[in-house]
This record gives sequence, structure tokens and C-alpha cells, in this order.
Amino acid sequence: MFNERGKKAGRKKLVIASKLVVSMYVLLFTIGYLTSNTGAYFNDKEKEEQVIQAGTWWDGSKLAFTGEQDQSGTCPGKTISVTLQNVGAKMLGSTTYKIYFAETGDPKTGEIIKSGTIAELEETGNKVLDYENVKEGTYQFSVLQREGFPDEKHQEIWSEEIVVTCEEPEAQPTEDDVKASEETSSNQVKEDEPKQADESESNQNQASYEQEELKDKKAETEAKETTKSKQTTDAQAKLQEKKATDGAQQESESKEQDQAASLADEETKKGANEDTGKEQKNEPAN
Repeated sequence: MFNERGKKAGRKKLVIASKLVVSMYVLLFTIGYLTSNTGAYFNDKEKEEQVIQAGTWWDGSKLAFTGEQDQSGTCPGKTISVTLQNVGAKMLGSTTYKIYFAETGDPKTGEIIKSGTIAELEETGNKVLDYENVKEGTYQFSVLQREGFPDEKHQEIWSEEIVVTCEEPEAQPTEDDVKASEETSSNQVKEDEPKQADESESNQNQASYEQEELKDKKAETEAKETTKSKQTTDAQAKLQEKKATDGAQQESESKEQDQAASLADEETKKGANEDTGKEQKNEPAN
């Protein structure tokens, strides 16, 4: 019995000693990790990283507005938004933002209409900040850099101003307005029907008159063409008749000339014969 109790006591002591040894190793590992400089970096102009200075720790993140802003929808349901980007190292914690508004003037001196938290952003990560149901005026967003940011003058950054103008919504017609409009349209149709009938009849009469006038002009044109054709035919007939008359006259004149020439020849021959006879009478007899 005594030996068994001694063995149990020895085992308990061994377990306790083992736990103490493990605890010591864990404690030493934790202290070594916390006191190491693994998570702290030096920050210079070329590289932005984590830094530990005089008890102030910075994770190396740097937030900036990209310049992209948007307005969508119509008042009063219009929404404005801006885009925020982390251009530094990964954020190891959250930060805050605010939205300022002024109906006129500088929104930085206006009222804060909304504030909120920005969760951790990865390196080059983006976050869209928006505000709904805006009214007419000027808006501006502001964001705080992470704690320990080295540039004290730019601990708070600002977006560009967003100027919102609202068009007045068109008044929706009431049921009475709709009925009145329908009655007016019906009355107008009734008033226009006689006018349209008169206009239709007038148009038909005008078309009939134009057709008759066109027929008359066509008949007149045909008559003129017939007269002109007849005149041309008569002129041609007269010309042929004149040519025939001139030909006959020329033929008659030619015959007269021939007769005159024949008579002249006969007279010439007769005179020659008479001269011959006289010469024969005057010759002496041998």
C-alpha cells in the first residue's frame, strides 16, 4: 500500500513539473515574440512601412481620395458617393469618416450630417463612401488617417466638394385633372368633326375643280396643236401649189422662147434666100 501511494505521489509531481516546464517555454516564446522587431519598420521618403517611435505605433497605411465622385438618381432620392483608396501598407485597424453639408458656402464650416467607421483595407484596397436622399447644397467627405500617421498636417484628408442641384419634380395630375382633360379632348373632337367634314368637302370640291381645269387646259392644248398642224398642212399645200405654178410658168416661158427662136431662124433663112435670088438675077448671061 505504501509503495502504491508513493508511486501515485511521484506521478503527480512529474505531471506538475511537466506542466511547469511547458508553461515556461510558452512564456519565453511569447516574450520573445513581443520583444522582437518583426512587426516594426522604419519609415523614410522612399518606403512607407510600420514604425515604432517613442511609444507611437503606425501600421504604414495611407488613405487618399481617388477623385472619383458620383451623383445618381433624382431628388429627393439622389445619392452621392466618393471612392477612398489605401495607397500604403495594409491597415491593421479601423478609422472614421464624416460627411459635412452646407446649403451655401464652405461645407467644412457646415454641419456634420453623417459619420461612420472604415474597416481595415488591404494594400491598394478601395472603399466607396456614399450618402443617400441628398438635398440641394454642397457636400464634402473627411477621413482620419490611422493612429501614428507621421504627417501631422494631413492627419485628416478631404474629398473634393460635391455640389448637388435638384430639379423640381413634375406635378402628378389628379383624377379630376385627368377627367377634365378627357372631357376637353372629347369636346374638342366634337367641335372638330364638322370642321373636318367641311374641310373634306372643300378638298373634294377643290380636287374636282382642279380636274375640270386640267381637262380644259388639255382640250385647249389639243385644239392649239390641231390648229397648228392644219396651218402647217395648208402652208405646205400652198408651197406645193406655188412650186407647181412656177414650174408651169417656167415651161410656158421656155416654149415662148423656143417659138421666138424658131421664128427668128425662119426669118434669117428667108432673108438669106431672098439675097441669093437677087444675086442670081443680077449675074450677066454668058
